[in-house]
Amino acid sequence: MDFDNLAQQQSDRIFRVWIQNLLRNSPEDLAGKLASRHCPGTPVTASRLSNGAFNICYRVTFENGDRVVVRFAALGRVIARNEKVEDEVAIMDYVAQHTAIPVPKVLGYGKCVVGPYIVMSFIEGNQLSGYLRDSSQETVTLSSNISMSVLRKAYFGMAEVLLELSKPEFTFIGAIRQDESGGWTVSKCPLSFNMNRLAQFSNIPHSIFERRHFSNAADYFEELAQQHFYHLEHQRNDAVTDEADCRKKYIARCLFRKLSREVSGEHCSGPFRLYCDDLCPDNVLVDASRLVVTGVVDWEFAYAAPVEFTYAAPWWLLLERPEDWELDLDQFLVRFMPRFRTFLEVLQDCEERKIKGGSLSQSQRLSIAMEKSLETGLFWICLASRHSSMFDEIYWNFIDPKFFGPFTVLEDRLRLLSTEECADIDIFIEKKIHQASEGNLVSHYSIDELVDL
Repeated sequence: MDFDNLAQQQSDRIFRVWIQNLLRNSPEDLAGKLASRHCPGTPVTASRLSNGAFNICYRVTFENGDRVVVRFAALGRVIARNEKVEDEVAIMDYVAQHTAIPVPKVLGYGKCVVGPYIVMSFIEGNQLSGYLRDSSQETVTLSSNISMSVLRKAYFGMAEVLLELSKPEFTFIGAIRQDESGGWTVSKCPLSFNMNRLAQFSNIPHSIFERRHFSNAADYFEELAQQHFYHLEHQRNDAVTDEADCRKKYIARCLFRKLSREVSGEHCSGPFRLYCDDLCPDNVLVDASRLVVTGVVDWEFAYAAPVEFTYAAPWWLLLERPEDWELDLDQFLVRFMPRFRTFLEVLQDCEERKIKGGSLSQSQRLSIAMEKSLETGLFWICLASRHSSMFDEIYWNFIDPKFFGPFTVLEDRLRLLSTEECADIDIFIEKKIHQASEGNLVSHYSIDELVDL
C-alpha cells in the first residue's frame, strides 16, 4: 500500500523548515558548543558528515586531536524525537556493556535550540554497503559483479554482529532502559521503524500506538497486525483505488490479525532477544583493507523483540530495502536465494569458529532457524509484521495461500471473518472512499507539539 503523498510532502516541508532553523543557528558552532559541554578540551573544527535517514551529524575535532560526533534528531524525519534519542542512548549503553559489538560511546545528550541531540565518540571506518553496492544504480542494490571473496567477508562481519546481538535475553518485549539502581529493564512499547514511517508518511497520530511493554509475543504480534489496520483506516490519501481494492485490503488485515496470535508457539513467553529494525550494511563501519567491522551505528529502533525476528532470514542481503523490491516477489526470490545460501554458509562458518573459541554455545546458533524461515513462512510473516508498506504484496503472495489454501475468489476469504468484522466492512469501505474523494490531510499536531514530541 502506497504511503500518503500529501503526508510525505508535509514531512518534507517540516524538514526543510527545521534545516533552515539549524542553518540559522550556525550548526558548526552549535556542534562545537555541545561537544565541549560533554567533553574536556577545546573544539577547533566541525564538519558535516553524510546524511542518515533520521539525523544530521557533525564531526567535531578538538585541539588534542580527539574527535566526536554530534547528532541532531531531524524534525520531519522522526516524529517522537525525544523518545527516539532516549531509546538510542539506552540501547547503545546496553550493547556496549553486554556484547562485543563495537558501538560509539555516548558522551552526553540533551536538548538544544534545534531539539534533542547526542554527543558520541567518533569511530573510524567506511560504510560496509559502499564496498557492496552497484554504483551505477540510483537505488541502493548489491552489485552483480561483486567478488565472492568480498561478499563473504562482508557477510561474515554481519553474521558476527547478528550472533552477538542475539545473545542477551529479556523477559519482556519493548524498549530498554537503565533504572536508578543500574539494572536494565524493559519499561515501554518499542519505538519501531514502522511506527515512525506510519506517523511520517501516512499521517498516523503517534498517540494511537500502544505504549505498554509486552509479556508475550502473541500480544505483540497482534499489536503489529493492528498497526496495519491503523495504516488502512487513518491514511486518507493513496490508501485504496476503489471499493474492491479496499475490500481486499480490509479482509487481508482481518485474516492476518487472526493469524498473528499463532505466529509464536514455542517462544511465545520468551526469552526475547535484541533486534534492530534498521540494522544493515549501511550502518556497519569497516576498515578499508580487510572489511573488519570497526563499529555499528544508528541504533534507533532497536529493542527487545520476539525471538522470531532474530530467527528470520535477514532482509538486507541484496542491500535493498523491502519497499524497493520489485512487485513480483517471486522474481525477487530469484535474486535473493543465491545470496541467502551464501550467507547461510558464512553464518555456519562463523558459528563453528565461535563455538570452537568458546564464545558461542550450540543452542545459540541462528543458521538452523534462519534456513527454515523461508520454508515455514516465518521470514514473510516477520517482514509483513514490520513493514506496512509491503504488507499487501507479502500477504497475498506468501501468507494467505500458506495458511488458508489456494485463492479462488475473495468471497471465500470473507467467510473466514468474524461476525463483527463482516458487519463493519461496508461502513469501513464507505468511509475510505469518502476520505479519498476529499483529498485532504488532517493535522494531528501543531508545529509546537511536533517540536516537543
